[in-house]
Amino acid sequence: MLFAANPYGHIAEVIFVGDPMCSWCYGFGPELSKLRDELKGVPFSMIMGGLRDGEIFDEAKLKNHLGYWQAVHEATGLPFNDAALSQKSFNYTTEPACRAVITVRAMDKTKEYSAYAALQKAFYAEGKDITKEAIITELIDSIGIKKELFLQHFQSDTMKKAAEADKQKARTYGVSSFPTLIVIDKQGHLSQIRGYKKYDDLILFLQR
Repeated sequence: MLFAANPYGHIAEVIFVGDPMCSWCYGFGPELSKLRDELKGVPFSMIMGGLRDGEIFDEAKLKNHLGYWQAVHEATGLPFNDAALSQKSFNYTTEPACRAVITVRAMDKTKEYSAYAALQKAFYAEGKDITKEAIITELIDSIGIKKELFLQHFQSDTMKKAAEADKQKARTYGVSSFPTLIVIDKQGHLSQIRGYKKYDDLILFLQR
């Protein structure tokens, strides 16, 4: 009996670089989920790249940013709720959300992607302010990690340093925009897929 060759046998690892509060990463979410299912058996890891260190939004910045959201909605059909973003003097810092994902990674790596997806959905689809520790904690509790233990780690200097380390790791790989997929083959060669891509296009790229 003949067996088809594994079309991904040449891939050693796929690394996703993104941020829970990046709108195109949110748009990329369904494509990434399908890709992860397709690549079962291929090592997959995540780097939280740290999109924004903090920026107070005024009316002009809000209007401009909502234009980006509209573009993602038109490309993907995903729902958007601007309740959090439209708060007066909203401080667009993505560090807490990134640190939350990294904290879950340290506590239970099997729930890292679930944490990332839950935070994304809460911010973009439900309009929750995931810059707030209390909201983050409730979301992490909902994926099965006890909030008291999570908070203990989340608030630690170790996790703050880990969040900064992820950010620097993304820069080391030369990633300057999100989402980006880094593909490492079994010879150690790296290639990158930058920006939002459809699942079918990703598969064509990865099977080359």
